[in-house]
Amino acid sequence: MKTIIITLSIVVALFAQNERVNDHFAFLQQIYFENTKGLYDNYLNAELQTFLQKYPEFDQADQVLWMLGDVQINLKRPYAAFIQYFKIPILYPKSKIAPEAISKLDDLFSRVKNAAFLEKKDTVLAYLNQTHYFDSFDEAAVDMYNFLFSLDLSKLNTPLLYDLNQFERECRLSGKHEDILLFLKGQLNESLNHYPAAEANFRQLLALHKASLLAPDALFNTGWLDYRHLNKIEEAKNAFVRIINSYPNNENAPKAQFFLAELYVRSMDSLNAGIDNYRLFVDAFPDHPLFRKAFKRLTLLLFKTKRYEEAVTLIGTHLNKHAQDTTFYALVDSMALIFFKKFKKYEYAARCYVLLASANPESAKSPFYLYQAARIYMKFLKDIGRAKDVCQRLQEHYSQSPYATKCRLLIKQRIKK
Repeated sequence: MKTIIITLSIVVALFAQNERVNDHFAFLQQIYFENTKGLYDNYLNAELQTFLQKYPEFDQADQVLWMLGDVQINLKRPYAAFIQYFKIPILYPKSKIAPEAISKLDDLFSRVKNAAFLEKKDTVLAYLNQTHYFDSFDEAAVDMYNFLFSLDLSKLNTPLLYDLNQFERECRLSGKHEDILLFLKGQLNESLNHYPAAEANFRQLLALHKASLLAPDALFNTGWLDYRHLNKIEEAKNAFVRIINSYPNNENAPKAQFFLAELYVRSMDSLNAGIDNYRLFVDAFPDHPLFRKAFKRLTLLLFKTKRYEEAVTLIGTHLNKHAQDTTFYALVDSMALIFFKKFKKYEYAARCYVLLASANPESAKSPFYLYQAARIYMKFLKDIGRAKDVCQRLQEHYSQSPYATKCRLLIKQRIKK
């Protein structure tokens, strides 16, 4: 008998609670319909969001989102409105107002005068109109937030971060997806220049979700923020070293190696450590987009520390590996010029020009490189023997080039003297 009474008490309490929720919703709906002149915009904005926080499982949450979207329009916050309308067909695909929400979004694209926003229209509508197979509300929300961030619209980031925080306060996300939420918040905070908050988001992910697939990315982002924005140099160094050692096959490992070298040179004034780490990078990642920048910095550091022989050896080794890369050739060309003009290391400059000609003899610039080498040997090193050898090579392989003629004149002038 006692059990029956307790059960009835629970049922009565739940019924009373549901009645209060429905009464609360009905009242907000009444205020919304009365809000024809925008008198209650601020009130509705606060109260509708509070309602979603208190009752995240409410069976008419789609209606609440619709009202909230309309209020954001009244408050001249089109991007915040965009998010609310967008949530309806994704989070509540069976909602009767889902098609109307999509129409609202379509209308927003024509009303908002922003070319970058308009360019995303087809992408957004394609995402909304495709069939999604989500196993849970959490999964749908995570996918939706990731998609919205991927649009890369700066105007959307502030309301998107606010909405993510609101969603987190609603306790709608399980621990299963918390790492994704933290990573996304970190990215949004970074995009908004909220660097301490971004770093804290990534560190929280690392502390609470050590086995997450996002851990290497979070660790790199922590190191990057510590290095570039928070001046936490030792922490940044430790993060980069940890990535290199713990995740050597991860896509962040090359970047960690590059920025570790940069950090040693720029922030710790350790040129030799910088040289060692740039060398590790250029040897291990010759096809990485940062390769040319690392190669140039390494070569200049070798110049600066007067390790000229190492610099020329490095140039020769990598010229052979990148024989068809015109951009790399231009880089080595500039290195030869620095040897010649800035450091006045004529011997090494001449050798660089010979290496350039040898690595890609079919290049249209090879005759010029040989002529430059001959000229340096003749005029600056007074080495007529090597000048003649280079000129002879130029004559044998590029006899029709105007530089072959110039080289002959160069030798004749020297002989006459």
